[in-house]
Amino acid sequence: MQKNGNVVSLKQHQTATQQAALDDISAQAFMFLREQAQENKLPMRDVLMEHLLGIALVIKAVEGQEESARVLNEIAQQIDGTNA
Repeated sequence: MQKNGNVVSLKQHQTATQQAALDDISAQAFMFLREQAQENKLPMRDVLMEHLLGIALVIKAVEGQEESARVLNEIAQQIDGTNA
């Protein structure tokens, strides 16, 4: 049977839907952090750094140091554009 070019697989749809939800949650979290930084007269960079550190420490506590390091490395690769 020949596939129609405009048909989207269920997996592709689920992946796109999940990514849209992740993007929305991330945007809302960023806006909350920005508002809180402004209200407390804190540099946004400091708030973001503290938040990122907190996330890394939670990952370390729950999944271990190796996973925390892997996640931070993945972020560094994304930033460097060397996502391998």
